[in-house]
Formats: sequence, C-alpha cells, structure tokens
Amino acid sequence: MEMINLGGEKQKIDICDLLYIIEDGFEPVREREVETLLSIGNGYVGTRNSLSEYYKLSTPATFVAGIYEKSSDYNYNELVKLPNWTRIEILVEDNIVNLFEAKIISHRRYLDFKNGITVREWISQDNNGRITNIKFVKYISLSNKHEAGKTLIITPDNYTGKIKVRSGIDAAMTSPIYTISQIAYTIPEYVKATEFITLAIKPNETNYQVAMSQRSEFWLDENIIPLTPFCNCETEGISYSHKYEEDVIYEEWEWVAEMNRTYIINGLVSIYTSIDGDSPVDLAKLHLSKFEGDIYSKSLEPHIKMWMNRWNESHIIVYDDAIAQRWINFALYHLITAGEFSGKFSSIPARTLTGEAYKGHIFWDTEMYLVPFYTFTKPEIAKSLLLYRYNTLPGALANARKEGYRGACYAWESTDSGIEMTPSHAMLPDGQLIKIYSGKYENHISPDIAYAAWQYWIVTHDEEFLLNHGAEMIFEIARFCRSLMVEGSDGYYHINNVIGPDEYHELVDDNTYMNLMTQFNLETALKIVKILKINYKNQYEIICQKIKLTEDEIEDWAKTNDRIYVSIDPIAKVYEQFKGYFELKFVNLAEYEPRTAPMDLILGRDKIANTQIIKQADVVMFLFLLATKFSREVIETNFDYYEMRTGHGSSLSPGIYSIVAARLGKTEMAYKYFKQNATIDLDNKMGNVSGGIHIASMGATWMTITMGFGGMYIHEKGLMFDPHLPDQWDSLKFTVNWRNHIIHVQITKTEISFNISGIENIFISAGIDNWKNLSPNIPYTVHFEQKWHWK
Repeated sequence: MEMINLGGEKQKIDICDLLYIIEDGFEPVREREVETLLSIGNGYVGTRNSLSEYYKLSTPATFVAGIYEKSSDYNYNELVKLPNWTRIEILVEDNIVNLFEAKIISHRRYLDFKNGITVREWISQDNNGRITNIKFVKYISLSNKHEAGKTLIITPDNYTGKIKVRSGIDAAMTSPIYTISQIAYTIPEYVKATEFITLAIKPNETNYQVAMSQRSEFWLDENIIPLTPFCNCETEGISYSHKYEEDVIYEEWEWVAEMNRTYIINGLVSIYTSIDGDSPVDLAKLHLSKFEGDIYSKSLEPHIKMWMNRWNESHIIVYDDAIAQRWINFALYHLITAGEFSGKFSSIPARTLTGEAYKGHIFWDTEMYLVPFYTFTKPEIAKSLLLYRYNTLPGALANARKEGYRGACYAWESTDSGIEMTPSHAMLPDGQLIKIYSGKYENHISPDIAYAAWQYWIVTHDEEFLLNHGAEMIFEIARFCRSLMVEGSDGYYHINNVIGPDEYHELVDDNTYMNLMTQFNLETALKIVKILKINYKNQYEIICQKIKLTEDEIEDWAKTNDRIYVSIDPIAKVYEQFKGYFELKFVNLAEYEPRTAPMDLILGRDKIANTQIIKQADVVMFLFLLATKFSREVIETNFDYYEMRTGHGSSLSPGIYSIVAARLGKTEMAYKYFKQNATIDLDNKMGNVSGGIHIASMGATWMTITMGFGGMYIHEKGLMFDPHLPDQWDSLKFTVNWRNHIIHVQITKTEISFNISGIENIFISAGIDNWKNLSPNIPYTVHFEQKWHWK
C-alpha cells in the first residue's frame, strides 16, 4: 500500500488496483461531503451514500429523475426527496452498533471501479469488548434502471451472541409526503414468496406516485444456503418478521451468531413511479416476483457486466501519474452513473441525483459539459439527453411567447416541462435579498443547445435525430435569436440586455459570447436547410409546414448573420467581452491570493460589477467552442488577456481554461487548472460538495484529457488531433466514437497511434490541417519532428 494524495489528505491506495478510498477513518464533520462523493445512481435513480444506520449528521436522500414537486418556499419545481432504501440497523445483544458509542477499530469506504459498487468496511468493539466485523455493499443497477441492491456481511470476531438486523425503507426524512400505502399487504410473521415489504408515497401537489419494494435473502457462509423469508427459517434458529413503525418499514432477523462465522443479508429493491405505469406498487412487486433462487446475484451480475462495458468504453489511461488517474477514474465513475438511463423526458441536473443543491434543475451544464462525453463514448445517451430538450420544446416556445419573442427560449433552469424555473430572488450569505436576472436574460442557453445538437450530428451523422428532432430545434432557436436582435444606426444587429457566462456583469449589451453563438446558430440553421433540401426534400417540406418556416425567413437569417455586431480591438486583437468592458477598472487578482472565497463575496456584488473581474470563462469559452474559426495568435492573445482577469467563481471555469491552455502548449498552466477542476469535489474547493457532485466539472475533466492534452478537435470533415501532454505524463490512451467507428488513440510526446474499428474510411488530421484518409483495421502512427508526420 502506498501513501498518495487524492485531492485531500494522504490516503492509502493500492496502485495496482482500481479501488479508490474516499474516506479512511470517520470524520463526522465531513460526513455530508463523503456521502456525496460516494453517491450511486444510474440516471433514473440516484442515492446519496449515507451511513446505513443513520445519524443526525447525515442527509440521506434518494431522487428519481423527472419527479418534481412544487417548492414550499417559491413558485418553482424541485426534485422530490424520496424514501431511503439503504437503511440497515444492527443490534448486538439488543444494543445498537453505533459509531459514536463504540470503539472504531477500523472504518473505511471506497468506490470499486471494477464492479461499479461502493463498499464500507467497519470493525466495531462495544463496551463489553465484543468485536464485530461489518461490511456493507451497495449498488444501483446499470443493467435495469429499477433495481438497487444492498448487502450486509457480518462476522462476530471474538464472541457468540444474539444479533438482530433490521433492513428496510425509511420514509422519515423524505420531502413532505403522505403515505398512500404504508404496507402494501397484510404481513403475517411468515409470508408467501409472492409478497414483499412495500412503501409507496405521493409527493405534495403532484399526481405522481412512487413505490419501493424490497425482497431479501439470508445466507450462511459454510454451504452458502439461502435462508429467505420464504422458507422455514426456524430450522436454523433464525426468527424473521416484517415491521412498520415511525415511517420505516423493514425486515427483521434475529439469531444467535457463532464466533468467526459469517452471515450475509442481501436485499434487492425495486423502484417505480407512476411515469412507468398506472400502479407503481404492482409494478415494484411484479418486478421482484420474477426472480427465483439467488435473486441478488441475478441482479448484481448483469449490473457488473454492464458496468464493465461502460467502463471499457469510457476508460482513459494516463501513464506515470497515478494521482491524476484516480482523479480521472472518479470523474468517469460519476459520468457513467449519471448518464445511463437519463434523457428523453428528464435530464442530468447540475448536481446530478446526488444532492439537493439547485433543486434538481437542468442548466446549460448538460449540453456544454456532459453531452460531449456521451457523444464520444455512448452516443445513444447523448441523443437521449438532446431528446429531453426536444420534448421540452413546447415549454421553450411558451417561454419565448411570454417574453414577447418568437421561436424557442430554453429555460435557464429547467425541470419536467421546460418552463422557466429560475427563482426570482435569492438570499446571500450576509442575509441580503437580491434579484435573480438569469432566468429572463441569460439567453445564451438557447444557442448553446443548438450548438450541442449540431456537434452531435457532426460526430454521429444520426439522420433520424436530425430529421425528426434536431433540425426543428435548431430552426426554432434561430428564430428566437433573430427576434432578440435590434438593428442599430451603425447598420449592425445588436443583442441588448443579456447575461453572458460571466454572471458578475448583468444586463449588458452585445456580449460577444452571445453574439458569436447566435451567429453560429444561424450559420448552422442555414447549413441544415441546405442539407435537407439536397438530401431529404420531403422531410424538409414537412418540417417547414409544421413550424411555418418560410423561404423569406431563411433569407432573412442569411442577410442578418454577417451583420451581427462583434467588438474586437483591431490592433490588440482582443475581443471585448461586452460593450463597455474595456472601460471598467482593472483589478490585479494576484493581490488577493491565496484565497478560498469567490471574488464577488470579497468585493461585494455591486463593486465587482464595475471591475474587469469575470466569474468564469466567457470569451475563453467561445475560443474553445468555436476554436477552428480563430487563428492560434488570436486565441493566445485573448486567453492571456482574460486569464489574468478571471476569478473562477464558478466550478464551470477551470476546466475550460485547462483545455485552451493545453491546446496552446501552456502545459504547466493547463495541468494546474486540470487539477483545480478535477479535485473541485475531492477537495471541496467550492465549499458546497455536500449539495451534490459538480457533474459539469467531471465532464470538463474528460474534455481536458481528450480535447485539451489530447488535442482533439471536431471538424465536419473528421477529427483533428494536436496533442500537448504535460510533463507528468509519459503517454495517454483513450477511445472515441466517430460516425459508427471506434477509434483507439494512444499519444506520447513524439507519436500518435490510431487503431480504427469500422467499415468505411475516415479522415483524421495529425496536427493542424494534416489530413489523411484512414482505413479501418490498419494501425497508423504519426511521428513528431518539429511537426507531425504520417508514417
């Protein structure tokens, strides 16, 4: 075992395996952070990994994607906090085994990246000297979205005595609810094999119902004979019963445990909502009734197989930097668990299904930071996430109409309907009540979504998506962006009163990011018109008829597109972030280092608005997204200018600066930002990881590796690679999808190797505009000698 730093204190890690220890020991003050870091999920359901026996210092929560209720404080929707299915309580000689009332001989928790499970190992010694060895295993299935599993493995190390275990579903800490079926059946002491413990709830002011059912097995170690509630447990001296008390329904086992003998209780939980069908209780019960024999393994084994598939599809390997490898693994774990069953009618919230921050709302984070990962590793997930935007298009159209605009205005904070859900006010830490403008004025999210849809099309050439969903979305967004424009006396079109990515400066005119993304949106719409007219004439006519798109409107897009105002200093070649930005006061951020607080809290909201300090990547953001439109000189000039003015008050910022710095060959700076981004949750850099995983930072970690250090660019012609590895890395390996081809990429400081699986030739450029038509199943190598040369 080797001591390495994983973003916080040094911890013991076996470098040879993929076990990632998050918490070695028990620190109560960090508990809410740890239960976030170890969260489990599959995109349909997510659960904070709280201690199974429950303490007041914990905030256990389970969420199901798309299940929202009206907030009790504001007129917006928030994710429903559902019952905790992970509850397990252990009693030795009728005394509860408790971290605070017993000696902790050892206690550690970790993520097992090999199997997609979380593990907790605990050796407890009570006041009478009895030592109990306890192990918990939890997972949420990646093979079936309705399944979750929990295992308790318990061994009395130095005694023979009575042990009691309660395993169940706890509704005591849910959102305000009323129970529609506390127990689905009349439960005698022994029940038939078709019956389970079931808890169902109905969230406030909704028509939703959510049901959880649990079925368990009791195993003895020697012969591995399952003793379930559905056989005669009394023959083994085990009493079993179902109970319901104080909003907790549970199964209870009691037996005399023998010293050094291991006992295993496996629980399989099914979770259904009324979105899945009319009777979630019946569906949850029916799901478990289909299992026979070793029910737990029949759920766990497909999960592990699916997990291994996803891991292999997504895995990145860096050589000679074990610490960075653990950061990457952590990011990939959360990206995989967030994505599998997400999309269509729900999406990935800014904190995923791992915490209550932002109330489960959907932001631009999904399209800008997550869709690229899924597009290149599992395109069907990316498509599903974009279909969420298509299915909430009616809400976006309604948002635009409400504000007096045409087309689709996507919500800055979206839930199940696509209607704007941004609160109108917020309370600052100092108690000041401020107005929130982003819901009405942070309109760049609409062209951002159009950008993501177009990038997905370029990478996949998914005709079904473009014809039935993507084109319509992009056209309606172009309509909205066009309706925002005002023609000025200078002959240019302006967009006034907006908020760019930099939220320190609100209600500005001609934010360059917004204007350039709008221009890109119109360009994309015109390209799609051309593609459809040439290749899909009938479908094009159907779309035009459906949304009443005319040739006059398309011609207007073409005429206005080149006249959208963009401000750039003609001598310095620096883009002005917005009109008047250059006149604001320069502040040397280096004078405030080291610091942990964001600059708006240090200077105050009003004061910072009069400075050039920016919250996050704004100009640098479009330099990344639209990189192929700019020369290296322009990118570097603008990066250097804005890098010294950026306070990184958002978790979305460091990753983008890392990517652009890496592409410019500033690898030392890029690695600094890479570490800052990758450890945002592991180090709790923002001070709020207890509210959930910053999933955009996890997506940015993947983009930093592949698009930053790996130098991958998306072109309509093919993929371009211009890598710049940091000094810490000897080589880098990753895999990407490109138009139904799998490309295995290996990069060293002097070579790039490509292995392609597919049926057609594809174009790849090694270095800038150094294209080659590559055939599948033939290895290719590029050598670096002042520039990249194909061998």
